Amino acid sequence: MAKQISELNWKKRLVVISFEKKVDKIFLSTQKFIRENECSINDRNLEFIFYEKFKNSEYEAPNFIFNKLGIWLLGYDGAIKDYSKDDKIYLGLFSLIDSMPLRKNEMINDKC
Repeated sequence: MAKQISELNWKKRLVVISFEKKVDKIFLSTQKFIRENECSINDRNLEFIFYEKFKNSEYEAPNFIFNKLGIWLLGYDGAIKDYSKDDKIYLGLFSLIDSMPLRKNEMINDKC
């Protein structure tokens, strides 16, 4: 049985990606972003969850992605902090996270 992404509240910040096919730019650019920013992603406690055609084998699709493609950033509280229809969200992702109150305490222990 699929889990709710809300089970990750207060454990992880989430990046939710909704796309049609694995050849879509949004999917490919996200894979590249993950490869190129592994340390910064781990440092910010980010987890990426992919929904291909609104399906994921591990997690149920949250209501906000219903018939919508794009990339969402969810904070520890599960609230949507940012959304983009394309990969432009990645340009300011780390600075947005770094401006969040809980992140300021985490930055003391940054490893990157």
